[in-house]
Amino acid sequence: MAAAVCHEELVRLSDEIAETAAHIDAAIHTLLTQIRAFDAADGWHHLGAVSCAHYLSWRIGMDLGAAREKVRVARALGELPAIDDALRRGELSYSKVRAMTRVATPANEPVLLELARACPAAHLEKLCRLYRGAQRQSPNAARDRADQRWVNTRETAGGMVQIVIQVEPDEAQVVLAAIDACRADRSGRADATTGDVEPEPTRPMMRSRVDAVMAMAEAAVRGDKPERSPTEVVVHIDADTLEGHLEDGTGVSAETARRLCCDAGLVPTLDDADGNTLNVGRKTRTIPGALRRALKLRDGGCRFPGCTHRITDAHHIVHWADGGETSLANTLLACRVHHRFLHEHGYAVSRDPATGDVVFTDPAGQPIPPTGPRPCLGDNADARLRAAAVARGIDIDAETSLPNWWGERVDYHDAVSFLALADATGSAPSRRRP
Repeated sequence: MAAAVCHEELVRLSDEIAETAAHIDAAIHTLLTQIRAFDAADGWHHLGAVSCAHYLSWRIGMDLGAAREKVRVARALGELPAIDDALRRGELSYSKVRAMTRVATPANEPVLLELARACPAAHLEKLCRLYRGAQRQSPNAARDRADQRWVNTRETAGGMVQIVIQVEPDEAQVVLAAIDACRADRSGRADATTGDVEPEPTRPMMRSRVDAVMAMAEAAVRGDKPERSPTEVVVHIDADTLEGHLEDGTGVSAETARRLCCDAGLVPTLDDADGNTLNVGRKTRTIPGALRRALKLRDGGCRFPGCTHRITDAHHIVHWADGGETSLANTLLACRVHHRFLHEHGYAVSRDPATGDVVFTDPAGQPIPPTGPRPCLGDNADARLRAAAVARGIDIDAETSLPNWWGERVDYHDAVSFLALADATGSAPSRRRP
């Protein structure tokens, strides 16, 4: 009798786990939908982050790798309405959806959805991995790509420049391997300014791929002279107004000039009223090598809340043009994105006179905490989650996400063939369980 009661209790608990998990998956759909809208509106950029993943990592305490995956899945679901709806109803787990979005297309979506409902997540993960490999080995796909290798650049409306490269998968792996090798700050990497070699850290800190690409480009330009600046951009700046212009005549605002002068080589020149150069002085650096080494030891990377970038500029808390000292107490490291935010986008940094702590503020003057504040859910959070599903017309119980599989062998060959046929014909083949 006791064994029977215990068994019934375990079955009840199992059903409760399944139902709660389905509610969580439905809530994850809401989260992904919100992330997609936030990402599409560049909300992360307007709120001072270098990427949507970095913003999520700071604001909701999510691991940076997991945040990148959430953004990827959120974007993919925008093109996959059937899979998106299945997650919304809690019929599919987030783990299954994450695997599907790596290979799903509008053509094979119905087949993938049927397979997902008929097998556990481990089988679906393997199936998607096998199909991804089969796609890469297609001879027709290789012929179609033969003359499609290119590099394009274009200026965006926001003043940025896009550099897009399309190459073969094996070539891409070489490029990505080089980028990932540059992502980690390891021993033997010479300091760009002083040429000194940094000691090996216990664990290499990872920089973003964008920063790694810039590091590769700068290393290629420097060649075998790490102390040399990667390239020299000449900006003519008026000493009184700090406004300036590039050599091609492009205007530079005073705040942009302040940012460039924070950490740069300065060459004083004397011009006459017509702009003719009468005298050129000696080039000096605003941040001496010894101070840069001290900053790297103290800060490690960008000090802006939530940022993990390690390719940085030195920023004067009180600019030297305003009488600020070029000292360890009056400088900190900021990545190039956040250095722009501090000079040109209304963000600011100061030291608390009482504690000496660095305080960042947004354009409205509100302090930015080191991590995003967590909302207080109080009691009955689970009940509110269930009520929210009911309000959206979603009926979730213990059977909602139960797979239609009872232990029979999975025929991966047939399953991959169904997906390939769906992609080739644009329609689902005759139904057959894997």
